[in-house]
Amino acid sequence: MVEASAKFKEAVQALHHHPEAEVKRQAEQWLERFQESVEAWTICDRVLHDPTSTPEVNFMSAQALKRKVQQDFAELPPAAIGSLRESLVALLLKHGEGPVRTQLAVAMASLAAHLPATEWDGIGALQWLATRMSGDGTDPSPLSCLLELLVVFPQEAGSYRPAVHPERRRNFARELILESKSAITIITSCLENVSAKTRKSCERALDAYAAWVRLSQGRLYAVDLPLQAPQIDAATLCAHPLTLLTLQSLTTHDSSPSQFDHAVDATCELIRATTSKADDSGDNDRQNSVPTSSLQLVQVIVSSVLALKPTLIAASQSDGSLDEIAKGISRLLAEIGEEYVTIIAEGNPESIAVVESILIVTAYPNTDIASMSFVFWHKLSRVLTGRGQSNLSHEGTGELIRRRRLFFPAYVRLIHNVIGRVQYPEDFQHWTGEEYREFKRVRYAIADTLTEAASVVGAMQTLHIVATPMQKLHKTEATVLSPTNDVPNLGFDWRRFEASLYCVRSISKEPPPAGDPLLLSILTSLIDVPEHSQLLYTAALTISAYSEWVSASLDLGTDSVLLQKLLGVLHRALISKNTDTRGAAALALKHICAAAAAHLVTFLDPLVQLHVLALNSVTVSQGTTPNLSSSMSSDHLEMHADDVIQIIEGLGHVTTALPVEQADPVFSALLAPISVPLSALFPEEPVGAKPDGNVVVKYFDCLAAVMRYVSHPELVATSFHELWPMVSRALISCGNTDVQCTEHICRCIKYAIRTSGYRLADIVISAAAIYTSLFAHRRQSSLLFAVNELVRSFGNDLSCSQAICLSVEEVILRTATSLQALSDFDEAPDVVDDAFLLVKTCLKYCPKALANPRIVSSALDMLIMGLHIQHREACCSMLDFMRELLYTRNEDLVDIIGQVLPPRGVALVCSLLAGALGALPSSRLGDITDVVAALLSRTGVQSIEWLREATSLIPDQAASPRDKDVFFQAVSRFADSGDVRTLGKSLDDLSELCRRSKKHRNAVTESLLRS
Repeated sequence: MVEASAKFKEAVQALHHHPEAEVKRQAEQWLERFQESVEAWTICDRVLHDPTSTPEVNFMSAQALKRKVQQDFAELPPAAIGSLRESLVALLLKHGEGPVRTQLAVAMASLAAHLPATEWDGIGALQWLATRMSGDGTDPSPLSCLLELLVVFPQEAGSYRPAVHPERRRNFARELILESKSAITIITSCLENVSAKTRKSCERALDAYAAWVRLSQGRLYAVDLPLQAPQIDAATLCAHPLTLLTLQSLTTHDSSPSQFDHAVDATCELIRATTSKADDSGDNDRQNSVPTSSLQLVQVIVSSVLALKPTLIAASQSDGSLDEIAKGISRLLAEIGEEYVTIIAEGNPESIAVVESILIVTAYPNTDIASMSFVFWHKLSRVLTGRGQSNLSHEGTGELIRRRRLFFPAYVRLIHNVIGRVQYPEDFQHWTGEEYREFKRVRYAIADTLTEAASVVGAMQTLHIVATPMQKLHKTEATVLSPTNDVPNLGFDWRRFEASLYCVRSISKEPPPAGDPLLLSILTSLIDVPEHSQLLYTAALTISAYSEWVSASLDLGTDSVLLQKLLGVLHRALISKNTDTRGAAALALKHICAAAAAHLVTFLDPLVQLHVLALNSVTVSQGTTPNLSSSMSSDHLEMHADDVIQIIEGLGHVTTALPVEQADPVFSALLAPISVPLSALFPEEPVGAKPDGNVVVKYFDCLAAVMRYVSHPELVATSFHELWPMVSRALISCGNTDVQCTEHICRCIKYAIRTSGYRLADIVISAAAIYTSLFAHRRQSSLLFAVNELVRSFGNDLSCSQAICLSVEEVILRTATSLQALSDFDEAPDVVDDAFLLVKTCLKYCPKALANPRIVSSALDMLIMGLHIQHREACCSMLDFMRELLYTRNEDLVDIIGQVLPPRGVALVCSLLAGALGALPSSRLGDITDVVAALLSRTGVQSIEWLREATSLIPDQAASPRDKDVFFQAVSRFADSGDVRTLGKSLDDLSELCRRSKKHRNAVTESLLRS
């Protein structure tokens, strides 16, 4: 044993201090194996009692011992449990405050989770420990240790870390909740018995108080425990000496900032304890209510927090040295605002005082601190506008109007406080990527806040406020471009202008009425903004945001010169050297075309010309086909392929707005610069060299976009008929060699079929034959999805259903042949996913394609073998198919299921249970429950026997016979009454039981899958 302890210490020393990485890795692996061994119990205990052990060794030992208590408690013989408990008590008292004692405290809490209250002399773990560690007050160590245990215990209530029975986990949480009053009494006693109240003891007491106040209200981190009734009422909390200590500690921000921070945590828990939670109605906007019995405590808390207002003001005027204190005060004010928003919305004087203080937070120079108030403004706006409080309906719109008027000045100040925070600083060009992402995150939060403010202040007033900086710049500086001066004034404050424009864009969800003169003037003036990539980027996204508003204004008779100017702005952005600016312009063009398609038909010539330029911008960068538009414009575009697709989508909307006769030539103009190069790449007489795959992908993506977004089925069908010989040549040419090209060609065919519908039925037989032939040579998921599309669109078409059925049979059987082990599934998850999507689609659109025992048998065999694939989509596709198959009402399929399912019943159930009990993530439990329910509904008593046989394979050490009986009672109840909720709850409990440790999980899955 001494030798083993020495080896453990050597491994810890090597892990922390050895210079060679390989030695560190070997030491880490040895320690991982050591923690799983039975010897770890004795060695860790011995090392922790050894006075010569180093802090690193002690911490590793404490961590390992905690893990053993949590996960491997079943290894201990019953006679050793008492000595373990005594040893933990001794170690807690031996080791002073620090990480070692914290690990030991968690170990003790985990031991309490394993042992019911009767095992602690009948008084429960908490009272037992309080008795053992009460001390006489002269030695602070026992009381300090007890306070740490009082911090840890409520945090572990309902924890899933200890490998305990689910019912025991829930009972332990209930035991602790019921002990809340006693725990708080023990905390008070600890403080009273300490000879000298040190800062550390007060901080520990505040932490413990916060944790027990939270637990006393029935709030747990465990998801399967419903909210418990509060064990301590607000009146008791209001009069409690620990509440007084908490609020008094808020004044220690100067003398003891650390104690102040702990007091902030405790105060936040007290604030939450004064509210009643909204019911679980699925409405995220429902606000908590404040019972009358809590009002006295509310007043005490609010007055104590508002007394910190001068400190917050002083911090806002400092050089940043007081920001940490300001964070604590701001957190308290934000918590008060969010929890008491319904009271604040009533507008009494005390509420206005809270709002005034929160406005100081919003105006704080540090944006991280200011943003702490944003959630409150969101919640308040929802209440003031009637969106967040259904119980305001009886008060009528008059009360809502009164409240909005009352808070109107506050929201105006809010707007003024935040609009300056979206401005780029002078040194932004030197930002790291993370700094830039953080700035964008803050901007998005401010944009949401401005939208909520606009709902209270009103769209027109908000627009006037946020646009004022932009208007002042227009009036006071020579900043605009002119025909004779295309160089912007170097003194132009583009950052301030861009910030104002960003705010205008941010409130687009609360726009002014269509045709509003101010917004019209802003959008019209965008044509004159200087050439700056960030400015053009924001201008383009502003146009995008207001595209629907522009369309509505044009419907009211606004001059179409507005559209001309907006298109001019987007053109300038499209030829920008900045990639993001070009992308924003393409997005904006798509949106403006979708919203105002009918008004843009007069601009089709330049739009089509832009389409040609955009296509050539992609092909030029690839160095392939000649520039067809070199004579059209001197501007050189270099666009990303995704941006080109967005432009095509926009033109598709405009083309769709035309009558078919007028759309025909436009559609041909859209197709020509795509179809001509594709025909050259895939001529009737094949050439030796294969075309560049990237070029093929880009052209077929563009062709797919045209087929998808031009909603004239006749035109699309006619054109695709003409293109089909070229498309089929391309598919055959690329199908055996280039997976990416094949996928994009199949996608193009899919969109042509979806738009054209039955008009392309005559190409189905040819397409199905090509798909089947290519799949025989290479298992590509895109080909399975292509067959899926044929089934979806033409499964009920008698003229081609036979070809579709043959294709389905061929590809499914070949898929099954290629998937013979779970490793095969893991290596080709996309094939698995699309194969099961295909058979599921057949169930809905072409059941006769599955009316073949070979196909259903192969699908079941694949599911049994590959269900535990570690790929979410593929696994869900399998389970979805199985559920739909079992619920099918097709008589032929019902007969086939009766033939092929019984021989595979036990194997299927074993695979499902193995997935539910550990082989799959617990997030699949709901899907597996649905399949088990469907299986029981379809086969009745037969599947109950399969479940009984499979469950008998679960080792008794993982699930006792009683646990299995509980599960079968739920199964029987479902068979009798269809109670799927009880079935799911029972399977959840059985799953948690079998997953409670790695050893249990592995034992269960191995036993089930061995069959």
